[in-house]
Amino acid sequence: MTDVLFTVRACVLEDALVIDSFEQQAVIEGRNYRGFSQLLRDAPLVGGELPAILASTNQYVLIIDHHGDAQGFAHVDIHREVATIRRIYITTNARNLGAGSMLLHAAREEAKRRGCKQVDAIALPGDRLTKNLYERANMKARLLIASSEL
Repeated sequence: MTDVLFTVRACVLEDALVIDSFEQQAVIEGRNYRGFSQLLRDAPLVGGELPAILASTNQYVLIIDHHGDAQGFAHVDIHREVATIRRIYITTNARNLGAGSMLLHAAREEAKRRGCKQVDAIALPGDRLTKNLYERANMKARLLIASSEL
């Protein structure tokens, strides 16, 4: 019998501290990527917004666990029939073990269940780990936004 390494579940309010911890680590890891400050403006941290997000019908957060210990999360926003994975984070302990793929698959299935026809996902330039995760899931880049301040 094969031991199931990970399970995915819906986020609950009691996950607020662990989400905050994951987001702090994501900030440390991502702050050197181009576009990071813009990402924080366009896709703010879940943080103190978790109660509103959980009450919303157009957003959801999924948690991936390893034997009851949270190992990451995905925050998804739905607009019309498009689900956008605004943030996905997997702890370093769970990377390269299938946790990201399983979480991404669950996020896509939930989007389909909610009537979405398309899933978009955000990754920063240089964030090869996240881009690799999306590419392994047969997601293709369709938009690159170039920007300059005036």
